Amino acid sequence: MSHKTKIFAAATAVFMLAVPALCGCSSSPSPDIAPHLITTPDASPVRPIYSAESENMSAFDGELTETQYRARIGELYSIVVDDRKQPVFYGESDPVKPVYDAAIDILNRYILNAWRDTDACELNIAHTLHDYLATEVKYDFDLYERYVRGENIADDPAFGIDGVFLNKVAVCDGLSRAFAFLCAIEDVDCVRVTGTFDGVSHAWNKVKLNDDWYNVDVTGDTANYSVNGGTYRSQLSHGFFLISDNTLRTFRPRPHEPIVIDYPAVHDYDYYSGKTLLVGDAQYPHVITDQNMLNALFSDISKQKGKVGKIELRLKFPNKTNVNYGDMYEAEIAEAYGKLKNPDFVLNSTQKPYFQYPNGVYLFLMYQ
Repeated sequence: MSHKTKIFAAATAVFMLAVPALCGCSSSPSPDIAPHLITTPDASPVRPIYSAESENMSAFDGELTETQYRARIGELYSIVVDDRKQPVFYGESDPVKPVYDAAIDILNRYILNAWRDTDACELNIAHTLHDYLATEVKYDFDLYERYVRGENIADDPAFGIDGVFLNKVAVCDGLSRAFAFLCAIEDVDCVRVTGTFDGVSHAWNKVKLNDDWYNVDVTGDTANYSVNGGTYRSQLSHGFFLISDNTLRTFRPRPHEPIVIDYPAVHDYDYYSGKTLLVGDAQYPHVITDQNMLNALFSDISKQKGKVGKIELRLKFPNKTNVNYGDMYEAEIAEAYGKLKNPDFVLNSTQKPYFQYPNGVYLFLMYQ
C-alpha cells in the first residue's frame, strides 16, 4: 500500500467523523468535564526497556538523504517495537536520536512510577498514552489537501513517529506507530493493525492488558470538527478505547475491518462505568440509564457560569438494543439538547453536534 493511499484513507476516515460547519457564536474557552488521565511529572522515572538488551543502530557517513533518514526512522522503530530492545545511536549527532529522546521525555512527563507492580499499571499507561496522543497531536489535514493537489507526499513525517514526537502533527499511520512505540518502551504489549475504517484504509492498534487484547484507535478518538466553516478543532473521546474485534467490526455507522485478525480481542472494557461527572453541585454517572437523567444533566449544564464545552457519555437505556446498528438514541438526544439554554452548537435536521461511537457512547458538543 502506498503512502498516498494511506493518507487519503486516513483523512477520509477523519472527515467522516467531522461535523461540518457547526454554528458557533462564542470563542471563549470552557472547562472540560470529560474523564482524563494526564498525570503529573514523576521525580525519578524508571523505564523497563533500559534493562533490556541493547542493539546498535547502523553506521553512516555524511548527511543522510531524505530517503535514508526515513529508512533510519524505520530502523529505530524496528529495534524498539519489533525487537523490544534499547537503541544505541551512532553518536550523539545521530539524526534520529532526537526522535527517541522526545518519546522518552513524554514518558518521563506522564507515566508514574507509582503504577509499577499494580494491577492497573498497563491500563493506566495505555490510557495516558491514548489521551496524550489524541489531545497533543494534530491530525494533518494540510497533508490531505496536498494529496488532493497531486503533490508528492510519500516521505512526509506525518506517516512516521518523527511527525508525532518532533512536530506533533500526524495521520493515522504516525499515530498508530507512536502508540506502539511508546507502549514498547513501557513494556506494554501492543501491535499495529491495518485495514479499513468506513471502507477506506486505516491503521490503529491492539494492546494487551491482563492477558486480554483490546482495540485502540487514537485517530478515531480525536473528534475533529469545524465551526462556521473555519479551521478544524478537536476533542478527545474514548469511544474506540479498549473494545473488541466484534464491536469494532459491527459498528455499522463506521465499521473497522482489519486485513488480518491477529491477537483476537474478545471483550469490551467498560471504560465509563464508575466514572462520575460533577456539574455544579450535582453528580452524574458517565453511564446514563434513562431519559430523565439525561435531560437533567443537560439542564444542569446550561446553568453553569463556566459553560461546559463537551461531555462524553455512555447511554444505556434498558429498552435499547442493537445500539451499534444506527443512531438508536437520536430522538432521546434531541429531547436532551432541548434542555440547553442558548447553546453554541445547535441540533437541527441538518446538523448533529455529537459524535457516535460503539456501545452507545456519544461525545456531545454544547458550548465553545
